[in-house]
Amino acid sequence: MSSTSRLPISLEEPVDSRRSANAIAHKRQNRRERLLLLLAAGAVVLAWFYGYFTSGADVAPLVPQVLPDVASVTMQGDIFVGSDADGQVIGYAATATSPGYGGPIDVLVGVDPTGEVLGVEIVTQRESPGFFRLVTSSDLVSEYTGRAITDPLRLGDDLDAVTGATVSAEGVSNAVRAAVRTVAASALDTTLPPESTPIKFGAPEIVLILLFAAGYVGHRVRKPALKKRIRWGTLLGGLIFLGFIYTAPLTITMIASLLSGYWPDWHSNLYWYLLISGILFVTTVEAKNPYCSWFCPFGAFQECMAAVSGVKAYRPRNLGDALKWVQRGLAFTAIILGLALRRPGVAGYEPFATLFDLRGNLIQWALLIIVVLASLVMYRPFCNYLCPMDPVIDVIAATRRWIKETWTTWRANPTIN
Repeated sequence: MSSTSRLPISLEEPVDSRRSANAIAHKRQNRRERLLLLLAAGAVVLAWFYGYFTSGADVAPLVPQVLPDVASVTMQGDIFVGSDADGQVIGYAATATSPGYGGPIDVLVGVDPTGEVLGVEIVTQRESPGFFRLVTSSDLVSEYTGRAITDPLRLGDDLDAVTGATVSAEGVSNAVRAAVRTVAASALDTTLPPESTPIKFGAPEIVLILLFAAGYVGHRVRKPALKKRIRWGTLLGGLIFLGFIYTAPLTITMIASLLSGYWPDWHSNLYWYLLISGILFVTTVEAKNPYCSWFCPFGAFQECMAAVSGVKAYRPRNLGDALKWVQRGLAFTAIILGLALRRPGVAGYEPFATLFDLRGNLIQWALLIIVVLASLVMYRPFCNYLCPMDPVIDVIAATRRWIKETWTTWRANPTIN
């Protein structure tokens, strides 16, 4: 009888000790996680300030590029005044800045006394080299020469858009118009019509909203077969539309750009705000990552490659933790470099444009080939072990857990003043 009564106690004691050990281990893990979050946040802040105080460029030597035949240059308020050898004013030049995809784009614009644009020079830009090469190789910059300051000077109106680099081209266009307005007001005593930027809402934005909605509904479907079909539908939709048609996947360049404080005009870049705000909202509220799991175009490509091979996905479980830290290190390094150099474009190493637009440097082509081959035998090798977006979303989720736990603890034991 006595032995029977002691049996439950002997079974419960190890369970209680295991629970206590698990609780202690969980608390230690939380402390390590939060310490790393604070250290990472501190490093990001330091990199931001370093980049802020070390950035800048001397514009004066570039004035002759936009005011041909200028002999001397003087400053008059915010503008440069160019004169010929006889001292006659031949033109005025002004700088302006506008956000691009990877950061601000600074331009210098020269205008003659009659209001004709003499030249445009890009002073600095922080775009991804592959994307901005589309702008420099196009006729966009040269199209401004000879136009009047009263012309629209807007993409789609009197200027040709640049396919594949829409945000960068918009940045150049917006900066040129701002510089022209400075010259008109400060030097030519000309009042231009108020700047009016229409909201750009079209097929890409509609497709993105539909993909978010399909992912939201599909995640709640309980029937595995139906859920799988919906997910494959959103994956293929993301691959076709966000990948090959619009070439608009989320990249670490955009994250580094936003952290740097370079926010593109929402009127003409509504797509990016919808994408980022949608990811932040769902990840924060429901602790789910809708983009990567349901319609990331590059993730969809990797799953399609796995479906083609038909082999069982290999997962390097023994190296999983080490590879995760490599992935986090790459993401952290990319952001720190983007902030410190004030060039978010150099942070991007994803081979997205290489796949969808067939553009990229040798390293990106080599990485793409490796990913393609690895996707035949591994489940999403780039997403799981290289993509910088996964650690970024992990940080959002970890911050959410911290805030939620702190709020729950405070509600249970409110501070008594």
